[in-house]
Amino acid sequence: MSNISKRGFLALGLGAVVLAGAGYAFTAGSKGTAAIEYRAMSVDEMKADGGLIVDIRTPPEWAETGVIDGAALLTFNDPQSFLAQVKPALADGRDLILICHSGNRSSRAAQALEGLIPNKIISVDGGMSRVIASGYQTVAPN
Repeated sequence: MSNISKRGFLALGLGAVVLAGAGYAFTAGSKGTAAIEYRAMSVDEMKADGGLIVDIRTPPEWAETGVIDGAALLTFNDPQSFLAQVKPALADGRDLILICHSGNRSSRAAQALEGLIPNKIISVDGGMSRVIASGYQTVAPN
């Protein structure tokens, strides 16, 4: 392959990625449900949002680092059992704010829940690692 065709190929690939991303953002809102947001948020921002903050890590992780005061503690195993426990708290239409250790699990959980509830789902980028690094003082899990 010549350098020109390599560049052209890369440009086409990059264009496809950009269009796919734009298509995802468009279709996420067109399913009749709210879109997923991936956002770095402080605890104050999470609480001001009024959403249901759910820490989806495991009990040993909660014990190791502490938790956000007032957050629901519920390990995410599968969408159905998770929703059975949180749906009543979301009936008023508030956002579902998911947080894990780094943001990876909350991102996957948000994708698994997309289309199953009408609520906006927010996956906290950076997770508890970023929240703790920003100076937030966690509390012991109950």
